[in-house]
Amino acid sequence: MEDRRIKVRATVLCYNLKGTAKGRKIGLIFGFLGYRVRHVEEEEYLLPVGEVAEGRTTESINEEAGVKAKEIEAVFQDEMLLMCPENERMLDQALQRMRKEKVQVPLKAVLTEMNKNWTSVALHDEIMREHEKMTGGK
Repeated sequence: MEDRRIKVRATVLCYNLKGTAKGRKIGLIFGFLGYRVRHVEEEEYLLPVGEVAEGRTTESINEEAGVKAKEIEAVFQDEMLLMCPENERMLDQALQRMRKEKVQVPLKAVLTEMNKNWTSVALHDEIMREHEKMTGGK
């Protein structure tokens, strides 16, 4: 199987988890494994997720995205994770620890060449469609 993950510093992007017990637990799990934990703000939802993961968002881009974000009727409220592991082992360890600690975030993805230019909103919508297919719409 071809590895399509992007090579960035190990990072996990967290959506709608800031200030929650689950968010703190995720921070501990991923931080322990060497990931940089980043809580994505709504103003960044229209930036390419690859840029957000790399931490290359500038103030001007954030301001521009903030204007666009105000134009969006509904910003998603679902919890979501975008994982950017350095290797397969890091990904496996993170998922295993989440299961062990009973931390559930149904909407999860890995940063790839295919999705790196998507916005957080587009990524959320795609993951949601896949999740609904796999769970029968639950």
